[in-house]
Amino acid sequence: METVDQNDGESCCSSSLSTHSQHMRAALNDCSELLERLRELLHLKSTDIRAQAAEQLSLKIEHRGVIQQLFYSAWLSSDKIEQERELGLQRLHETSELDIVHVDKNGWHRDGDKASSIPMTSSEFKREYCFRNVPCIIRGLDELHFKDVSLKWRKTDTTSTDSTTSNECRINTSWFEKFVGEDTMVPVRIDGKNELDEDGRAEECETKMMSLKDWISSCQQQNTIQEGEVSREYLKDWHLVQFLQSKQSDDDFSCALPLYKTCEYFERDLLNNFLTKYSDGGDYMFVYWGPKGSTTRLHSDVLHSFSWSYNVTGSKKWTFYIPSSDRDNESSDKAGRSFEVIQNTGETIFVSSKIKHEVVNLVETLSINHNWITSANIDNTWQCICSEIAAIEDEIEEWQEVIPKDDFEARENMLRGCIGLDVTTFILMILLEVSELLVQVITATDAMAENKNDILHSALSICNLAKVLNKVLTCEEAKTAKRLQAILGSKTKANRADGLAAFVLS
Repeated sequence: METVDQNDGESCCSSSLSTHSQHMRAALNDCSELLERLRELLHLKSTDIRAQAAEQLSLKIEHRGVIQQLFYSAWLSSDKIEQERELGLQRLHETSELDIVHVDKNGWHRDGDKASSIPMTSSEFKREYCFRNVPCIIRGLDELHFKDVSLKWRKTDTTSTDSTTSNECRINTSWFEKFVGEDTMVPVRIDGKNELDEDGRAEECETKMMSLKDWISSCQQQNTIQEGEVSREYLKDWHLVQFLQSKQSDDDFSCALPLYKTCEYFERDLLNNFLTKYSDGGDYMFVYWGPKGSTTRLHSDVLHSFSWSYNVTGSKKWTFYIPSSDRDNESSDKAGRSFEVIQNTGETIFVSSKIKHEVVNLVETLSINHNWITSANIDNTWQCICSEIAAIEDEIEEWQEVIPKDDFEARENMLRGCIGLDVTTFILMILLEVSELLVQVITATDAMAENKNDILHSALSICNLAKVLNKVLTCEEAKTAKRLQAILGSKTKANRADGLAAFVLS
């Protein structure tokens, strides 16, 4: 069936659109529905999105005043995000070790806090560590959020004398053989020899597909290496949950899920929430399974994202390199202060945005790892996208006439191929999150006294997201209108996305 945009005379057959374009259209439609809900909450009657801002004066005076005061406070806090990050860096330079955060059902507290101190909320954790961009160790999530997966994947080892783990647990390979299957192919990374290629860049790892049965056997052999030796094979970036979800209709796999639920300290994940719904399996939720001596070399995380890593079993040594300022994070060396941290079984590491780190498994280790983006690091992600756009334009310039100057679909495809995200996805990802948060804040203001911290945190998130969205839409180098039109397959739909953004920003 052919769909026609009446306003610009364009005609496009839905079946001719790429899968990615269809996903982006679905996201745009969902965003429109959310903002229509918001329009109703604000008592707006105009059908012209750009004219609706003026109608906000029809709100009840007392309700409007609460909202205005809320966002005024949030906007002032949002203006100080760079100062907060500098305070975070200063704290890292003044301390001798990373904070250890203890979590229980009542909230969280740090090592060293007074026993009588009131446990803090997840919103306060986000402000203290996410907004200040400070890594930390978290204890207690194994009981609160990862108990089921730990029971399934751990096997108690009563014969081991290895003292490098906090308790004697080993990987329950029988679970994986049953629910994943011995013949299932898994992506094993073969580490390079830490040499440079002809252009002076570090060699990238090779990925080899290997049956699970062969991987378990290989892993057991590598665990016998001597102290100080390096294992070159590492099963990493494994989309295990995604694989199990694809098998849920099979009776043999039906009881494998759910494995775990992301805890509230890592909620409002724009990246994975969007990609799991509007892509074909493009999430950033992984399982890592490495033998003794396997490593992840010096890097900062993809898209300048945050990450968290939960050790189901095993022990890792992390080395973090702390820059003297946020700008120094762009350098590729190990300049600045460093911290070594041992992460044991049952512990979680929060890794802040742009911070360089390297990891070695001290024993065979199984962990769950998520990269995630929130309002606290969304500006860093845009910075990453801008850098990649510039690199792609330089590459296109070298190719000269291979890609036409007006082919923005090719540019978006290249961007997505390089970093897993394009400008269109980024815009719609922000629009959806802001829309959801606005609805949440407007409907919750009547209960302000009971939820003040959470509502204020949501308002702060809206302000951070709105500022970055404004940067994206006004960035001449990004040419966002042309990118939107190329991916959405219609000038009308691109204008609709731009109009929704204008309403949100108003």
